[in-house]
Amino acid sequence: MEKDFVHLHMHTEYSLLDGINKVNTLPSHIASMGQKAVAITDHGNVSGSYRFYKECRKVGIKPIIGMEAYYTVEDRKVKEKDDLENSYYHLVLLAQNNIGLHNLYKLSTFAYTEGMYRKPRIDDALIGEYSEGIIATTACLGSRISQLILNDKVKEAEYVLDHHRKLFDRRLLIELQLHEDPEQVKVNKVLLELAQKKDIEVILTNDCHYTNEHDKMFHEIALCMQTKTTLSNPKRFTFGEIDVHVAHHDWMANRANQMGIPYRALENTNHLSSLIDSDDYFSDRKNRYPQYTDFRYSKNSWDELEHYCKRKLYNKFGKMPPPVYRERINHELSIIKKMGFSDYLLIVSDFLDGARENNVYVGPGRGSAAGSLVAYALDITRVDPIKYGLIFERFLNYGRAATPLIFAPEHEVYIKDSASHKNCTHKHSCDCSH
Repeated sequence: MEKDFVHLHMHTEYSLLDGINKVNTLPSHIASMGQKAVAITDHGNVSGSYRFYKECRKVGIKPIIGMEAYYTVEDRKVKEKDDLENSYYHLVLLAQNNIGLHNLYKLSTFAYTEGMYRKPRIDDALIGEYSEGIIATTACLGSRISQLILNDKVKEAEYVLDHHRKLFDRRLLIELQLHEDPEQVKVNKVLLELAQKKDIEVILTNDCHYTNEHDKMFHEIALCMQTKTTLSNPKRFTFGEIDVHVAHHDWMANRANQMGIPYRALENTNHLSSLIDSDDYFSDRKNRYPQYTDFRYSKNSWDELEHYCKRKLYNKFGKMPPPVYRERINHELSIIKKMGFSDYLLIVSDFLDGARENNVYVGPGRGSAAGSLVAYALDITRVDPIKYGLIFERFLNYGRAATPLIFAPEHEVYIKDSASHKNCTHKHSCDCSH
């Protein structure tokens, strides 16, 4: 039996004064428990998504970006309570890919700009337009379905389930939670019956609001701050005996067994995680440079760049370069490695070498690239930046994290030995037949 589990309902500090899990430490905690993925589902927003994504990547954890949306069955622009005297319900949405991620951003934005009534709300119209790439779960006791069940309106709850299934197709799952609360036990029982009747898969969550069991009091304090009350107030809002920490697999499995929840609800969290293409997240923001493959000295682009440019710099001097050159090139290479531009520089170098081999004249280079000793060593430029006191950081600056630009020289390009354009002196943008 695969003893793995994925937390798919998780609140961080971006669920303001409610979740107290820290985005910068949560992924390492997940890794320490042997879990391979984790979701973030903050209330009504995806503000922590990019930080969460980066922190997960650092420790080799699969990030699943989501949101626990505030959902209204009415028009989001109507600022009134509904038939159950509620102004909103909870609905968990998970981005399956980059399309889903962008749709989450849109849903959150419209919730704040058009649906704000006590909370930033979305409605069926928004879900219908922006549900592509999103997996939904029925969420907690605060969901419309759960509230209908608690009001003994099971038929109406079944109708909402059917309605959401039409909106999300097979991307809707029923969420069970472990809290030993009479209301949760009642809801779980009905949800399991509906899952079997409708052939909808179930998942198990712990609706995590804090990391360790001993963090419970800190969470209660945060709730007091949110509701402007004190711990001594007997009427304050509290989670009571409910334990919503980031639990490990065995704790979840044992609690589920005690509550009569089938083990497949845990297994399904792994299956859902496998449906998430987190590598696609932010793909429209990533550099799409081609990869260098013509290795001569090594097996990866970084080692190839280091070896090749140091070799060429040595050849320029015919001996070991002076210390100032060695220090400068090591500094530049460290920045290039950190920023991931090894392939870029090797390919540009190849372009220019190829141009020269084919008798295409290229200039000495211009702009900020002339400040790079690596570019000079690779013959991308023909200007010695140390001799002329040029600054590398204008070309590539780790603090600025800007993409380096190597401009095509705006000089005339001569094509040698061309029968059709023997004396052509057009620039690169020439549209002639040559």
